[in-house]
Amino acid sequence: MPDIVPYQPHSLATGGGAVARGPQPHEFGRFWSALLRHYRLFLGIVLGFVILVGLLTAITPKQYTATARLIPGSQGPDNSGQHDTALPILNALLLQTSDQTAETFAALAQQESIADRVVADQHLNISGHALLGHVSVKPVVNTEILNLSVTWRSREGSARLTNAFANAFIESERDFVRSQANAALGFLSTEMPNAERDMRRAASQLAQFQAANGFVDSSSHTQDVVSHASQIDGQIETLQIDSREAVALLNNVRGQMGGTQASIVNQRQVAVNPVLSDLRTKLAEVEVQLAQARQQYTDQHPTVIALTKQRDDLRAQINSQPNFVEGGDVYAPNPVYESLAQEAAQYESRIDGDAAKLSELRRERAALSPVLKALPVQGMQLAALQQRATLTSNVYNALQQKYNDATIARTTAISDLTLIQPATPESAVSWPSLKINLMVALVVGILLASLIVFFLDYFQGTVRDASDVKMMMGLPVIASIPQFTSSNTRALPWLKSMTVESFLHLCISLRLGKKRPLRTLAITSPSKGDGKSTVAFNLAKSMATIYPRVLLIDADFRHPTLHEYAARDNDFGLLQVLRGECSLDTAVQGIVPQLDLLSTGGREIMPVAALQTEQFDAVVREAAGRYSMVIIDTPALGAVPDGYAICSKTDGTAIVIAANATNERVAQQVIEQLRSLAIENIVGVVLNKDRQRLRDYSDYFASSVESTPTLPGATS
Repeated sequence: MPDIVPYQPHSLATGGGAVARGPQPHEFGRFWSALLRHYRLFLGIVLGFVILVGLLTAITPKQYTATARLIPGSQGPDNSGQHDTALPILNALLLQTSDQTAETFAALAQQESIADRVVADQHLNISGHALLGHVSVKPVVNTEILNLSVTWRSREGSARLTNAFANAFIESERDFVRSQANAALGFLSTEMPNAERDMRRAASQLAQFQAANGFVDSSSHTQDVVSHASQIDGQIETLQIDSREAVALLNNVRGQMGGTQASIVNQRQVAVNPVLSDLRTKLAEVEVQLAQARQQYTDQHPTVIALTKQRDDLRAQINSQPNFVEGGDVYAPNPVYESLAQEAAQYESRIDGDAAKLSELRRERAALSPVLKALPVQGMQLAALQQRATLTSNVYNALQQKYNDATIARTTAISDLTLIQPATPESAVSWPSLKINLMVALVVGILLASLIVFFLDYFQGTVRDASDVKMMMGLPVIASIPQFTSSNTRALPWLKSMTVESFLHLCISLRLGKKRPLRTLAITSPSKGDGKSTVAFNLAKSMATIYPRVLLIDADFRHPTLHEYAARDNDFGLLQVLRGECSLDTAVQGIVPQLDLLSTGGREIMPVAALQTEQFDAVVREAAGRYSMVIIDTPALGAVPDGYAICSKTDGTAIVIAANATNERVAQQVIEQLRSLAIENIVGVVLNKDRQRLRDYSDYFASSVESTPTLPGATS
């Protein structure tokens, strides 16, 4: 078996880094290849995210949300008469509040006064404002139904508080509807005792007058005049009482308006914090730069230290930012305030109407005064006392009727809300849900892992495998050489066998891949450190097992290395042959049977000029005439132009690209430069340090290493 020289990286590596590129047609294929290459990272991120979400869900205290359903509007078969009460203002109030929409009631439900009532009724150790944070009231789309939900620590507690909040909301609406009846009762309760005293006093005065004077009746004319005057007096007194009642009710309404906001928040807009999004974008960029810097420098390098500090500062800023910010609030007129304002306007109109009627009645009463004076005194007094007794009795009876009507209106006040579906503990929905969270985490984890793998692969900017070579360069991969170092060769004997097979495969590909035989082959690469010299040396040794005579020429005057691989001196070589100081036969050195080496013979200050001479062309022709295969190791094409001069003079050019090391942009520029120089002899790409091939065939070669034959003419 031929000895394989392990890859020895040079001290100077090509600078990598992120390459800014626009979308390419092969991006989808590249993304799929990236997933296959980084499938362990992909699966790790997905599983890690799912496990993290599962753990957070498991340790997060359970919250339960129970929902009750309400419907606005007084329910009943006859809606036309539902607002017919003994109090006209109450009728208008009921009519106005019943026309509110479900969205309006949803806004009214979230008032601190309702929450305070629930806190007091349920004896909760929480403020009303804090309780509102657990309450959600939303209209059902395209219906008038309201969903009222409360989130709490237990199923029973959430259902109990939901029903309590719904009942408190219904009761609050009922209180609002019967507030006018309460105000009327307050006024009537102070007026009725006075009316009762006036009635009793008038009856007593009439009895005393009749007993003293013996009158039981008076003339018809006298009774008519006194009755008319008494009727006017009764109307005046009734209007005065009605006006005082309206003033009392107006003051009550104005007091309620003073404690009610004219507008309420109908909708609160919440948006994602834009500062947080910007900081996360900057953090992702810094983390990519830090990963690239750590590939090139140690942790103590100033660049790595600066990027690490920048990353930590960004993380601290992100942790200090809220996830969401409140946008502008959408305000709407408060229907309660509007109802109170309408009620106040009606009371004011009522007071003005009473004042106008009083003025007219007083003028009419003043006109009766001369007529009353002309009546007989005793008959007039008896008639007046009789009418006074009747008047006071009527006033008291009217007030009593109003009081009874107001009491009935307050007791039977109808709320504009009806609870149609109470909340139950069994219907409470638990949160967080492990099943739902795991499903969402799986989807989010896949998206997150895909983005991380794609951006990691995208910003790496290197050629990774054979699919990248085909997509980005349009060249075939004629051989894949596994990652091979001296340390893992001693530990894994099968790797040496696998590498030998790879170079033999390269030999067969070069021999059969062209219609006419290759006599001269240039081995080059886009950048230093890709392993072209190692590939050239091992390819020459493998060629020596197939071809009768093989010559390996080191034409890299800037960094000659082949003489070190062959353990030969570099005193004489190509440079001396070009100068005419010695012949080709004198300069070549034997390495193994059938393989000779022509080293550089030193370093040349102007290698391009030396390689463009007729002498170099003559050396290539002479070598091709004497040897069956000539392999020339050239300088890296991406660094210096020397290699282009060599590639233009050979039958074929093989480009060595190191997987996960060769810069993609540099490789593409080299291919474009070769084509622009009309160098069309590229036979393909040799993919060096291919870890994928190492994974795919390691088991096969490990099991067959002992049966691998020794190649003819090779040293063991």
